[in-house]
Parts: sequence; C-alpha cells; structure tokens
Amino acid sequence: MISIVIPILLAFTLGLFIATTYHFTKKGFSHSQAFIKNLVLLTVITAVVMLIIGNNIARAFSLVGALSIIRFRTPLKDPLDIGFVFYSLAIGMAIGTRSYEIGVIACLLISVLFYFTYKLNFGATAKIDYLIKLVKRQDIAAADVEAVLNKYVEETNLVNMVKPAGAQEMEATYMVLFKKNTPENREACVNELSAIPGMIRVIVVNKSIDING
Repeated sequence: MISIVIPILLAFTLGLFIATTYHFTKKGFSHSQAFIKNLVLLTVITAVVMLIIGNNIARAFSLVGALSIIRFRTPLKDPLDIGFVFYSLAIGMAIGTRSYEIGVIACLLISVLFYFTYKLNFGATAKIDYLIKLVKRQDIAAADVEAVLNKYVEETNLVNMVKPAGAQEMEATYMVLFKKNTPENREACVNELSAIPGMIRVIVVNKSIDING
C-alpha cells in the first residue's frame, strides 16, 4: 500500500512544482488554467501508468494498444506548452519507475534552469514588431502613407492589401519596427496617419503578444 501511495503523492508534489514554474514563466494571453491543472494530472497519471507496467512487457504493449484509441483534438499553440507536457511526462516516468532521486533532482534543476533563462529573457529580440492596419479610401496616395511611416518607422514591410469588390475603401497591413519604441512615438504616428484625408481607421497591434489564446 505504501509503495503505491508514496510515488503518487510524490508525483503530485512534483507536478505542482512543474505547474507553478509554468504559471510564473508563461507569457502572453494563452494562459489556460485547465492546462496548468493538466500538467499536475499528467505527471500523476504517467507515474501510475509506469507503476502498472512495472517490468511486465505484456502490460506495456496492452497499455500502448489501449491508449492508441484515444484521439487528442486540443491544439497546443505555444511550442513552450509542448515542452512542459514532455517535462511532466518525463518526471512522471521517473517517479513511476521509482527512480525518485532522478525525478526530484531533474524536476528541481530543470525548473531552476528554465526560470534562469526566463529572467534573462533568453531568445528575445531587442526590437518589437508591430502591425499597422489601415482602412482607407482608394484615392489616398501610397506616397502619403509612406511619408508618415518613414518619419516614425525604421523598417516597413507591406503584409497584405485587401479591396472588397465594389467597395470604395481598402485595407492595408504593414509590419513595422518603430525608430523609438515609446507610447508617445506610436501615438504620434497614429495621429499623423489618421490626419491624412480619406483615412478611415488606423490600428496598431503588438505582434509579440499572443492574441489567439
């Protein structure tokens, strides 16, 4: 009895630690409470599966066959989420095979190292991409728009241009890097673009923010 309870409780504790690491290092709006709870549950379930399998090869193949009928249809939009899923699986496997020392040390060390890279903002670019979406009349000259963008923007790339059939207005989306990434500079750019005769709407979106979660 104790040999079963201890691995499950330890897997639950380490699963909480993994979920806490994810919670405090996750960026963006795709922050799902259900996914955080699932990290804990996944660690415990993996440990239980490994306890059931033990050294019995026949059980291992039986479980693989049983689990193969399950279809997972929930997409993971952030590659980081996939990493944490494997993190939970690995720790659960270690505890389920009673490799407690490996499981505990690996869990603590991986979380500490990941938190270290999070604090360093490792892999981030110093510049931030923005999307500028313009809804304008067709008679606005492209040179007028480019003149304003060149004043405030370091780099500009036209992403797409849409003109609905029969409409008198069109949409243009630009990916830009502002010369000065400050609210005042962005606001001044929006104000000048909005002041162009025939401009209907100007929208600026921070491309680095996940708005699909």
